[in-house]
Amino acid sequence: MPPHPLITTLGWEINALVASSPNFHQVERVHFTSPNAKVGVIIPKVERDGIPLIIAGWNRHPRWPKSLFHIDWLRKNGDQNPTVRNVHNWADFKISMDEFIKKLRATPAYASPDEHERLYGKDGDCPAAWTEWLAQGAIPDELLFHGSNDFLKYLPDEAKVQTLMCYMGIGDTFTPFHKDLCASSGQNLMCFSEHSGSAFWFMTKSSAAPRVAAYFHQLGQEVDLETHVVTIEELAKAPFDVYIAEQQLGDLVLVPPRSCHQVVNKGGITIKTSWSRMSLNGLQTALWHELPIYHRVCRQEIYKVKSNIFHALQHFTRLAQDSPEPSDSNSRPTSTENLKRLVCLFDDILAAEVSISRDSMPHVAQPDTPHTDNLHCDFCGADIFQSFFECDSCLPTSSSDGSTGILPFGDGLVLCPSCYVEGRTCQCGEMQPVQCRPFSDLLEIRDRAIRAIQRIDNDYIEAHGYLSERPL
Repeated sequence: MPPHPLITTLGWEINALVASSPNFHQVERVHFTSPNAKVGVIIPKVERDGIPLIIAGWNRHPRWPKSLFHIDWLRKNGDQNPTVRNVHNWADFKISMDEFIKKLRATPAYASPDEHERLYGKDGDCPAAWTEWLAQGAIPDELLFHGSNDFLKYLPDEAKVQTLMCYMGIGDTFTPFHKDLCASSGQNLMCFSEHSGSAFWFMTKSSAAPRVAAYFHQLGQEVDLETHVVTIEELAKAPFDVYIAEQQLGDLVLVPPRSCHQVVNKGGITIKTSWSRMSLNGLQTALWHELPIYHRVCRQEIYKVKSNIFHALQHFTRLAQDSPEPSDSNSRPTSTENLKRLVCLFDDILAAEVSISRDSMPHVAQPDTPHTDNLHCDFCGADIFQSFFECDSCLPTSSSDGSTGILPFGDGLVLCPSCYVEGRTCQCGEMQPVQCRPFSDLLEIRDRAIRAIQRIDNDYIEAHGYLSERPL
């Protein structure tokens, strides 16, 4: 990748930056002890309004692990060979932790035109001890990965994704303008700061995502490819509001779904840990808005959105089946309302996956046996939930089974239906349609959810029939 324009935080000051353009606004900050920081207030506000927010002061919490969140602890107990990026040429490579820290401390806080190396450790593995501390309750469970407000926890163990990551860098290192994956909600906690190190965040409202994409196209860029470091001047000319914050030690930045943002470190070494949550609103937004974009730009989705909806549907079906029947309509549990929304989303998925010839198609998994969610399109990277096209001929011979030369279904060259109907195919052009599991299994699971809802809401069946009992 060619060298990128130099970006430097020299002279940056939060109040002056915000005052420099009428579309710049300072991110609201609340202390973690404030009544306004209660998660019952914070999460709906951030996700409904789509405006970022900072919960500050966690380094003053009585359970803040100062010795654990320290560069010396990380030197001894963290990943001893982290992957780092040289932000000048975007080359990624492995380096020993000792050497990485030495290089960081030898690097000036501000970049200069004649330098050739400035290292940033990004998307690194988070130490297990940090994960354990986060789970101990200082930060509310509703804000945590796999917490009470994270639908990603409903994926089966073999399909779960790791969203908890660690970042370490010196001033003038950065993460380019981007959105968090699949309309997930982002959390980023600054754990350590040396010599007043901080990080400047530039963020947009969730609703601005289409305008950001259009503006990036005017710049000849694609925001979903995460390849452009936007300048202050470009942001000042942007046709949308930009929310700016200077993240300091103990600040937890809450990033709304689809908020486009860029992070630029300033001053001394900083260490941050971040994670994503997936809300039900996020799953809906991802299915309807983000996945079509990923298909267009050929970006792997990672978070298995359709599968997540499928497994969440089964989880909330079991809850509804086990719930006592309510005495009146006002006492229906929230989980039942979640299930109703999941059924609607799953119906959209089924409509996209159904085929009139489904009964004659081969299946990866046999009836009533679980399917492992591990397939993706070999062209655009989309996760395969149910239907795909496959060729077992246009592959190196080493890819086939050594004894028979026959590939199991799903092990060949795989294309999603969207790519296939757009004209993409294999070299021989003889791909066959395959489904992951019998379609009737999906209809039964969907109708089981309908019956579970009907136990609690007798009127619901009037608007939703049983699909397994009539031809599609």
